[in-house]
Amino acid sequence: MLLEIVWLCLAWSSDAFVPTQVSLAAGSHADSTISITWLTDDDRDDPTSCAEVAVVHVRGPIADQSEHARMAPGLHVVGTCSRYSLGSAPELFGNYTSGRIHTVQVNGLVAGSTYAYTLFGDSPSTTRHFKTLPASEEPEPRKADPRFPFVLGVIGDLGQTADSQETVRHLDADPSLQILLHAGDMAYADTESKRWDSYGLKVEPLSSRLQWMVCPGNHEIESDYYTGESFKAYEARFAMPSVQPVESLPSTKQIGCKHPFPAKPHKGPDCTPSVFSGGYDWGNSFYAFDAGPARVISLNSYANTGPQSAQLNWLREELEALARRRSSTPWLIVMMHCPFYSSNAAHHEERQTTLMRDIHGFEDLLQKHAAAVVISGHVHAYERTHPVYRNVTKPGAPTYIVVGDGGNREGHAKDYLPQPSWSAFRNGLTFGHGRLVIANKTHMQWEWWTNDDTLPPAMNKERAARRAADLELSGSIFDVDSPWRSPLPQRSAVDSVWIRNPYRDPPPRSRFANASLWALGLVSVSSAVLAFLVIAVQRCRRRRLAAQPVQSSQSINSAEMQSTSSSRTLLDS
Repeated sequence: MLLEIVWLCLAWSSDAFVPTQVSLAAGSHADSTISITWLTDDDRDDPTSCAEVAVVHVRGPIADQSEHARMAPGLHVVGTCSRYSLGSAPELFGNYTSGRIHTVQVNGLVAGSTYAYTLFGDSPSTTRHFKTLPASEEPEPRKADPRFPFVLGVIGDLGQTADSQETVRHLDADPSLQILLHAGDMAYADTESKRWDSYGLKVEPLSSRLQWMVCPGNHEIESDYYTGESFKAYEARFAMPSVQPVESLPSTKQIGCKHPFPAKPHKGPDCTPSVFSGGYDWGNSFYAFDAGPARVISLNSYANTGPQSAQLNWLREELEALARRRSSTPWLIVMMHCPFYSSNAAHHEERQTTLMRDIHGFEDLLQKHAAAVVISGHVHAYERTHPVYRNVTKPGAPTYIVVGDGGNREGHAKDYLPQPSWSAFRNGLTFGHGRLVIANKTHMQWEWWTNDDTLPPAMNKERAARRAADLELSGSIFDVDSPWRSPLPQRSAVDSVWIRNPYRDPPPRSRFANASLWALGLVSVSSAVLAFLVIAVQRCRRRRLAAQPVQSSQSINSAEMQSTSSSRTLLDS
C-alpha cells in the first residue's frame, strides 16, 4: 500500500500525466478481460517512457492458473502508447495532433467482480471502479444461471449537446446497466478534432466505469484533407476487441474534403459522407465479443462488404463458430450504423446499405443464424420493427431497431414515409435511449425511454450535486455550472416489447427414441453380418467346384442346381 501511495505521488507531480477522457471496453470475453484507454498531455513518444506511464494499478480478485479466484493486493499492468494527426482544410480547422493515448488490457479477471483501479497520474484521492460481466459459460444443470437478467444500455448518434449530456446522465443513473452499446456517431467532431477531446470529457463519468462498446458511423469517417485516410481518430481513440491488426487504405477521392458546420455548399468531397465505402478492415472496424448470455457482433456499414471482402468472410466464419456453441450462448445481438429497415425519409435505402443487406447477403446471414435484434443509428429518430425478413413480417426473424436519437447537433429526422406493415413503432420528435433486458434463454424485453414532463425530476438539484461530487472522487472534472450539477428530468419507457429468441435448442431425444435407435442399429448390423456370410459361403462352393475334375455337362448342371438350392435355403433361414 505504501509503495502504491509513493507511486501515485510521483505520478501526480506533473500535470502532463493527469489522465483525462478515460474509457473502458470489453475484451473478446468480457467476463475476464477489459481494456482501459486515456489521454494525457505527455509530449514524449519513446517506448521507455511509455512503459513508465501507461500503467494501471488494479485491486480485486484475480484468477490464478488453477482457475480459482484470489484477492490481489495490487496488480500493475503496463500497456502501449500512441498518438495520431489529422489534417483538416486550412480555412476550417487546420492540422491537429492528439495527446498521448494510453491503452492497457487487463486479463485474468473474475466474472461478476468489482475492481478498484488507479491510473498513473491520478491524484492519491482518486478511486475508480468497474465491474466485469457475468460468466459467459452456461452453468451446470440445476444451478442458478448468474447471467440473467442481463441489462444493456443502447444509444446512437450521441454528440455533445445538452440533450446528449442528458442521455448520458440518464444512463449513469440506471444502476442495473452492465454494458453499453453505441451504434455509431459519437463526438460529431467532423475533422474539428479538438471536439473529440471535449466529447471524451463529457462521457468520462460513465465511460470510466462501464464498458462502452462502439461501432463506426459516417461521422467517424473524417477523411484527412491531404491524404484521404479515414477513421483515424476512431481507430486511435478506442480499443475494441479486435480480431487482428487494422488494415486501412486511403481513398484518393476523399483528398481535399471539407465538412463545415452548419452545413453549407463547398468544393470537393464531404469528409463524413453518408454514402461511402472504404478500405478499413479489422481493428475497431468490425469485431465480436461475449457479453453474458449473448454474442454481440459489431459491423462496419462503411467498409467493403463484397463477396471477397474481409468483413463478409469473417462474419461467415464468426457465425459458423457461434452455431457450434449456440446452446450455451443463446442470444445473438448485431450492431451497425446504417439501418436495414427504416421508414424515415432521411438516409432512406442508401447504396452501401442496400448492397450490404441485399446484394452481399448480410440480411440472409442474420436470418439464417437467428439474430434476435439488429441495432442501428444514422437516422436521427427512433423506430422498431416487428420481426421482419425481406420486407415481410415473419415470426422468428430479427427485430430491427433504430436509435439515432441520442441528442446530436443536427436535430431530429421528423419526416416519415407511409408506415409499412413491418414498422411497429416510430418517433422522430424526441431524443432518448434504449434498454435491453435479457430475462432468460428465450425472452428479452426492449424498452425505449424518453423525457416525460408529467413526472417529477429524476434528480433534484441536491441529489445531482451529490452525484457530481461522487463522480469527482472517481476522477471526473466538472465546471461549476456543469449540467451534472443540474436537476435531471424524468424519462419513462414510451415503447416496450418482449422479443422471443429466434434460436431454439435442438429438442432432447427421449429414452424411447434412443432405445429405438439402438434396436435399429442392431438390426442393421445383423443384416450386414448375414449378407457377408451368404457371400462367403457362395465363394467357398464356387472354389470347390472349380477345383474338381471336368465333369459332363449334366453333372455340372446338377452341381450348380444343388449350390443354388443350398444358397436359397440359407437365405430363407
